[in-house]
Amino acid sequence: MTGGEAQEVKATAETMATDVRRDNFKNFWDKFSDKPDTNSMMLNHSADDLEASDRADILSSLPQLANKDVVDIGAGIGRFTTVLAQTARWVLSTDFIESFISKNQERNAHLGNINYQVGDAVNLAMPDTSVDLVFTNWLMMYLSDAETVEFIFNCMRWLRPHGVVHLRESCSEPSTGRAKAKSMHSGDTNPTHYRFSSLYINLLRNIRYRDEDNKLWRFNVHWSCSVPTYVKRQNNWRQVHWLAEKVAAEEGAKETTFNDLLELFGKTWKAEQQAWDKKLDEEKYCWTDKIFSTVLNEKKIPANSTVYVFTPREVSPFVHVNSHLLAEKFSCNVWNVETVAEYYRTSLTKANNFKDQRVRFGWNASLRSSVAYWQQRGASFDTVIATELLANSSAEDDLTTILKTDANVYLLEAVETIDREDVQKKLTARGLKLVSLEDVTENAIFAQETYFKDHDLVEEVIRKHWEVTFSCHLVILKRRPGRGITITSSETSPLFKTVSNQTKEEAAGQTLPLEHRHNGSRRFSTFTQVIPRQLVTVSSFFGATVAFSALRFDALGVPLCVRL
Repeated sequence: MTGGEAQEVKATAETMATDVRRDNFKNFWDKFSDKPDTNSMMLNHSADDLEASDRADILSSLPQLANKDVVDIGAGIGRFTTVLAQTARWVLSTDFIESFISKNQERNAHLGNINYQVGDAVNLAMPDTSVDLVFTNWLMMYLSDAETVEFIFNCMRWLRPHGVVHLRESCSEPSTGRAKAKSMHSGDTNPTHYRFSSLYINLLRNIRYRDEDNKLWRFNVHWSCSVPTYVKRQNNWRQVHWLAEKVAAEEGAKETTFNDLLELFGKTWKAEQQAWDKKLDEEKYCWTDKIFSTVLNEKKIPANSTVYVFTPREVSPFVHVNSHLLAEKFSCNVWNVETVAEYYRTSLTKANNFKDQRVRFGWNASLRSSVAYWQQRGASFDTVIATELLANSSAEDDLTTILKTDANVYLLEAVETIDREDVQKKLTARGLKLVSLEDVTENAIFAQETYFKDHDLVEEVIRKHWEVTFSCHLVILKRRPGRGITITSSETSPLFKTVSNQTKEEAAGQTLPLEHRHNGSRRFSTFTQVIPRQLVTVSSFFGATVAFSALRFDALGVPLCVRL
């Protein structure tokens, strides 16, 4: 057999294998085609109990869509199509189950800006740069690795510059978690790929696509978060969604090939994640517990306060903050930012194991990206606890814009030498006043050695100098006047703007009642799943789109209060 004949046989075999896989997925969904309803869409017998809230979580995470063109892929009966069409200029709604599209058309017959198409996402053809939003909700888990990589390339082709793709997937386990009674399918008949969340982040961040005009593009991944409704209702942090924007690639970047990305996505990144899982999933405690326990107490972190945790783990994967211990010890609510996709995935695993809804994890590429995420939601935190923050941030990150004016900041830093004057200079540039600085080098080295011994790990102890700083606000860098909010958009993105007074529940087709209460000496307006009238785009991870001057969380970690 010649080389050409061998390649032809291989290509034919791959095509046949792809056809079989697509038939498997089609057969899987055909079982539910006679019941085009919410339960079938969510593969959950209890779907009606959480559908509206889940839908609101997802829709409120999107940028404003006025005068934008949208494609809703895997749209099913149109759970999201309706609201997308109410806002966007034009929507293409697609699904490969004909009965689902028929139901979709029926429920949206009153809207004249929707086109419908029955077809597989794998074979969807659209003109280049023809849409502003590619919207999916549970799609790539029904694609093979090769189909997933190809789909992300297609998203890049279809999107206009600064267009965005929204993805949401069940990561590592079904949406119903391990509760088989709630699921509408048995495990042995389910062909779904429950991939690591880190694989999707890495795929989005690594693709470099060259268009017909020889311009190179990449995705700026704005954030990764768990879907709040599934945390609150199902104790499942592994329902994850992402928002990524098409932007010009960095100078000097090289185009990525399909085969290279497929190798990384299907093998390399998976193996790397599994290696980190073995080291971090069974972590009994953090060695930094010993350090922070000497400086934190109930007066410094009051009950029901909100804590912002930042852990870039640049100097070592084991240098991070024990957010679950913070929540348990101080009865506070914690938002923990991870900047490495693999460590973010291990944090979600811990969250699913601990099931403490006061603790939430988000992924951002940098502190600046995370600050922008919360600026867009108008949030204010009571306390910051961070590792390596001074080494991984700058004054331009505007950390103080998401802090209360009386917020305290506790930092653990690894440095070559302890220089109080240098630390004070860096803190002042960030709008913070140094209160105290303590050399904890000896304790830090001992704590690392003990940690590695207790966890049977052979790792390098970071023997730099270690310092703990306690600081507070020096100045207020930015004030938001009146009851409205002045938004600082993310770096180059024109996506996020103040929108109308419509709440996210109204956008999702329901309006819930408003109640008021007094909280101490301050007057707060408390919302029972209702969002403040002056709405700022995109959602809060904790389940509410917020325009808050003062932020508080209920027992589930949901923002409830806005200062009047």
